[in-house]
Amino acid sequence: MEIQEVPAEKIKEIKKYISPFHIDKKRQEKVYDEIRENAKGDFDFFVLTIFSAIIITLGLIVDSSAVVIGGMLLAPLVWPVLALSLAIIKGRSRLLQNSVSTLLRSTVVILLISFVLGFISPEYALKGSEFISRTSPTIFELFIALAAGFVGAFVITYPKIGAAIAGVVVAAALVPPITVMGLSVSHGNLEMAGGAFILYLSNLIAVTFSASILFIISRFKGPSTETGQDKRKSNIRWALIFLIVMAIPLLLITSEAIKEKNQQNTIRQIINAKFPEATITSVNVEDKGEVIAIDITIQHSDILTEDQVDNLADILSQRMKKAVVPRITVVPIVKLWEGN
Repeated sequence: MEIQEVPAEKIKEIKKYISPFHIDKKRQEKVYDEIRENAKGDFDFFVLTIFSAIIITLGLIVDSSAVVIGGMLLAPLVWPVLALSLAIIKGRSRLLQNSVSTLLRSTVVILLISFVLGFISPEYALKGSEFISRTSPTIFELFIALAAGFVGAFVITYPKIGAAIAGVVVAAALVPPITVMGLSVSHGNLEMAGGAFILYLSNLIAVTFSASILFIISRFKGPSTETGQDKRKSNIRWALIFLIVMAIPLLLITSEAIKEKNQQNTIRQIINAKFPEATITSVNVEDKGEVIAIDITIQHSDILTEDQVDNLADILSQRMKKAVVPRITVVPIVKLWEGN
């Protein structure tokens, strides 16, 4: 197979689009030194990590997005993540080891804090929207993390924007999933912990990869030796492989989520048509293979008869092309008076 050479005009066109991201050597050195210094994992770093973990965990427990965002303002995880990205494109083994070490220690600290706080949290803490949203990751969260990594690196690299914004953007992708893991394990819910772990790992890989892309198009100087260049290419290749591997389970989860949402919409349409005066409070679908179990809660002025439930089950089975077992909870509506 003959490999065609890329025309010079095409190369110039590509460079024209990425040239606005180019920064001079002096700024590159300053950014490198700043990231390396802040990624060391010193006393200040871990004080901020500890208190951000406490605030974010408590924010998840009370289901307050404002508190969670406040904790993200403190979280310093942006620095070791960007250090990891720089180590990948510059082929610096020492920086790679230091950034991975800081990330691992930070993760363990946040996990332990959320685990301990989980013991004093009520069971309903695992049902808040802030918590639940981080236990069922989809491919869309991966896209968000890719954008977060690129923007985070951009904000740090270009001095006109405050570095605090980068910290919030990257922390949003990493810290809450870790705290959700700790809370889930403390309550013995390993399924939720597994979902949060997938979200954390996929976000970490996506943020690292997209930050590396920003550093590449900003023309950060790579290794000068041929061996170093090969190492850089290998690092980028492995980062891309890990990203693709993590995208596979997220695609499967997304497919299942879309399927379940479509089933819920079908159920709601049928119930609205069958009982137009009823108000649907909740619909939960559990596909058990040959049978679909459905938990439905509705508000209605009358109690449903056995014949009505059987008829509803038949209609649902025909539409969903599977045997359906509906479990319906009716919350009675009592009218105290009729208006004129």
